[in-house]
Amino acid sequence: MSDNMKKKKKKKGGIINYIMGGRIFISDIITNNAMLLALIVVYAFIYVSNHYEYEQELLKIDRLTKKRDEMRNNLLTMRSEFSYKSRQTEIEKLLYEKESDLEVATKPIYKIEKPKEEK
Repeated sequence: MSDNMKKKKKKKGGIINYIMGGRIFISDIITNNAMLLALIVVYAFIYVSNHYEYEQELLKIDRLTKKRDEMRNNLLTMRSEFSYKSRQTEIEKLLYEKESDLEVATKPIYKIEKPKEEK
């Protein structure tokens, strides 16, 4: 029983030493598939960089969407203010405050028609 325990400890310590010692990199499996492992590492780097770029684009889209919504709200506010200020009563009030000589017409507007030509 003590021999089995010694073998297990030796085997367990042997695997850790094998990996940590760097001997795994010179094993036949690694050396035969070195190009495949290098390709996997390159693909991993490409995947991580693409994911990072994707997240940056999403943040940019979110930032621009918020800016667009803010500008749309500002436009609606400005339109409503313009509509309010362009009412006749508001214009009359403004003219009165500025002490302008302009007045509201008391006579109705009439249309001048062009005389018809006789044939």
